[in-house]
Amino acid sequence: MDKRLSLNAFNVRMGVIFVLGIMMISGYVMPAVEAQDQVEFLGLAAITGGGDKAAQDLSGLPHTLLEDGVSYQDSFDGFGSAIAYTGYQDRYVLLADRGPNKIQYKNGEAVDNTTSYANRFQIADIALKKSADNHFEVAVQLKGTSLLKNEKGRQLIGISTAFGTNEDTNLRRDTEGIRVAPDGTVWTSDEYGPYIDHFNQKGQKIGSLEVPAAFLITHQGATLAEEMKNNTSGRYTNRGGEGLAISPDGKVLVIALQGALIQDGGLQGKFSRFLVYDLANPKTAPKQLMYRLDSAKTAISEILAVNDHQFLVDERDGVGGPKGVKLLYLVDFKQSEKPMDVSSMASLPVSDSDVASRFVPLQKKLFADIGAILNAAKPFTTSAGMPDKIEGYAFGPDLPDGRHLLLATNDNDFSDTYPDYIFAFAVSPSTLPEFQALKLKNGVTFRP
Repeated sequence: MDKRLSLNAFNVRMGVIFVLGIMMISGYVMPAVEAQDQVEFLGLAAITGGGDKAAQDLSGLPHTLLEDGVSYQDSFDGFGSAIAYTGYQDRYVLLADRGPNKIQYKNGEAVDNTTSYANRFQIADIALKKSADNHFEVAVQLKGTSLLKNEKGRQLIGISTAFGTNEDTNLRRDTEGIRVAPDGTVWTSDEYGPYIDHFNQKGQKIGSLEVPAAFLITHQGATLAEEMKNNTSGRYTNRGGEGLAISPDGKVLVIALQGALIQDGGLQGKFSRFLVYDLANPKTAPKQLMYRLDSAKTAISEILAVNDHQFLVDERDGVGGPKGVKLLYLVDFKQSEKPMDVSSMASLPVSDSDVASRFVPLQKKLFADIGAILNAAKPFTTSAGMPDKIEGYAFGPDLPDGRHLLLATNDNDFSDTYPDYIFAFAVSPSTLPEFQALKLKNGVTFRP
């Protein structure tokens, strides 16, 4: 039986409304956005993943095992590292990262157990329908798969050894963020570089943005240990360009690092940097803004544009189940005290006293405790409960009642511990009064 035929509809349960309160972090009191009774869980789709349990995608790649001996090259799995609305009907793109790397296999330690997974994005229609019993159904239909290739048509892959000094040899990507621009083209962010790549809808690379030298490591390596031993600055391995946002008008692109740069403290650093690009002048150096993490145990997984100056930031830990922390914060680049551009700073401060006297970071307000909402609803289809890595967020077409549709996805790491979830939420328009929706330019569609 062709597994691609089994992806059409998934029954889901109704959610609940979570009441937000006040949150205090390290001496900073941050009142939540007034969102009481405004963020509602609607339902989910749960797509089985993990080895031979996963369906096949539409890449046309052979149904062969990867180096880990469990995962298949053509699997429709692990696609929740990012999700983006295309602006066309109910169509979305879904992104896997560098591929399977949780399974330890023979000689796999030499490449951090990565594989020669071909980078790609999936194209799927995701629609919500209210059922007769007042529950919601989330229907997912895979429409296409676009393989990511460089400008010369060479396939980009996830294995850690596929790095080089030029376009022909530097093929490794750990894609973590994806967005569609109003012209229908696709942008991705990556952790290996970090790289910011620009693709057409077929996955052919058509350009890129230059990343400041301070974000790049000097000595690339096949393992985290090797890179951390040989570099004193740049992104921390596996904590690079995690979040990607494009303003609905297509003029502003933002990259959020998962955590602090090596020179900003690495795993102990309190501040991540955002790169803010003006896409009307893409060769102009981006601004760099400071974002304060709640603790060393949390990291950024996504950033989502509300408009050209307000963004939702996904900050989470790596814990699954009822104790997991999955938060959405709202930041505003037009905050009352202008956030400081720290482009000229070789390193960022460690102590809060330095921040108070010399720096102006982004102010963040708690928008929604997604973990609490999901744990209250208990909609999960396996005993593992809430997934550990909720990494993708996207606004979709507004719901019939006028509320904004918010979708979230998890990175299941190509394992069967968690399915590939697509969670659906409704957000009251009063919560985001300046919200702007993505609108494609006249005549632009999004088709496989």
